[in-house]
Amino acid sequence: MGGRTCKRVEVLFFGAGKKGQYWVKLCKEIGIVPKGILDNAMEMKGKSCEGIMIHHPDELEMLSFTHICITCNRQEEIYRQLTALGVERNKIVAGDHDLLNLLFHYAVSEPTWFWEEVKPENLPDERRILFDLHNGMVLGGVEAWVYGLAGDLKTRGHKGLYLTTDAAGTGVMDVTFPAKILNYKEVRDEKERIRQWVKEIIKNLPCIVICNFPWNIFWSACIAKSLFPDLVRIVAVQHNDDQSYYRAYSLWQEYIDKCLVISSQMEKKLLLLGMDKKKTCRLEWEIECKEKLERTWNGEGACLQIGYAGRITMRQKRADLFPVLAMKLREKGVCFCMNIAGAGDYSDTLLEQIKKEKLQECVMPLGYIDRKDVPFFWSRQDIMVSCSEWEGHSISQTEAMAGGAVPVLTNVSGVEDDVTDGYNGYIVEPGDVDGLVEKICLLYHDRKMLAAMGKNAHDTIYQRQIHIDQTGFWERLLKEI
Repeated sequence: MGGRTCKRVEVLFFGAGKKGQYWVKLCKEIGIVPKGILDNAMEMKGKSCEGIMIHHPDELEMLSFTHICITCNRQEEIYRQLTALGVERNKIVAGDHDLLNLLFHYAVSEPTWFWEEVKPENLPDERRILFDLHNGMVLGGVEAWVYGLAGDLKTRGHKGLYLTTDAAGTGVMDVTFPAKILNYKEVRDEKERIRQWVKEIIKNLPCIVICNFPWNIFWSACIAKSLFPDLVRIVAVQHNDDQSYYRAYSLWQEYIDKCLVISSQMEKKLLLLGMDKKKTCRLEWEIECKEKLERTWNGEGACLQIGYAGRITMRQKRADLFPVLAMKLREKGVCFCMNIAGAGDYSDTLLEQIKKEKLQECVMPLGYIDRKDVPFFWSRQDIMVSCSEWEGHSISQTEAMAGGAVPVLTNVSGVEDDVTDGYNGYIVEPGDVDGLVEKICLLYHDRKMLAAMGKNAHDTIYQRQIHIDQTGFWERLLKEI
């Protein structure tokens, strides 16, 4: 800090233990300090933590604040305590992401600590496009979209760079543009991660940063823009219905030039949080969808083909429910094969569950499939299944319908933009495995309806795709900002 005075912010921390001390130290490193700390231990009242006064919650009425950040491990308990004390829910901040989101936003007004004296000189005339791949260069839906967009932009003469991490290893899945990989396993300090990303963005001025996640690279882009407002443009993409996106993008919206949403539900939520409507723009997926659907569906008595393509994770995707779904279908006497394409941190556990429940003959983990093979994959599936707890607007869902697979999935963001329940697919509530089983059984026993709904699924996507011009969309957007 070099003796620099920290700026006091109208924030209270709740928790003066080791975790609270960690957050106070981080605040000081980035040039801010909380106004005070709350702690339930009466013996702590009147003492200090890292030089910050500790108060008991019974003094809360005497303290002014904009937010209370929960800096202890008993988050649920403290959250209930604060709401019982009359604290508004939107003033309570819990979880590492939301704490970092708020604290970095407070610190951005004096961001000199984020970067060394890097003075951009001899700047090129053309802006470079930087792509945020915070989760690593994997083959998830967001990453596949980025690779496709990067390839399209490169063919039209744009220069680019992938900003990515070693979250999924250091392998590079796409070489359209060079990749800057920051080793998070070695750089664990949040401040240092931000500092390095800001330096990298400044090295590539002038630039447009396409932010796909509400994490370090997004915050760093906002900080770089605060330093060089004329040389940085930010396009934030709301890929997911996760609340962390809404909170981050709405809080930092002054730095965002355009916020792209991929479902009508997302736009409504962002606007409710105060996002400027002029900054929002609907992003449509452009995928391969032939005018005439040339395929057949497995007829009566044949084995029903059920497909899934995406990340194999328990969080969000609920891959742990695939074996449960398979066992329930087997109990119903359904002859089926569940073809699972993709990989993730639950892949090994899923294999163990398949073996444990003796599902090897009806559940087939296929691992990654090449992007060029995705249309063929869906043309072989009768049904597309998804157990997700939340989504943005699933590319896999759209690709499956384009291939004539009937979607049977959970009611998450983007589903109702494509699926009309009972017409071109079925929708059940998240976690309702029995509901998924019921709908699959309907299609299993009525193969004429299966074929009719598969055709309707294709036609729905085709009619939308013929009006999508992604090339023109991005040319207009990049020119506008």
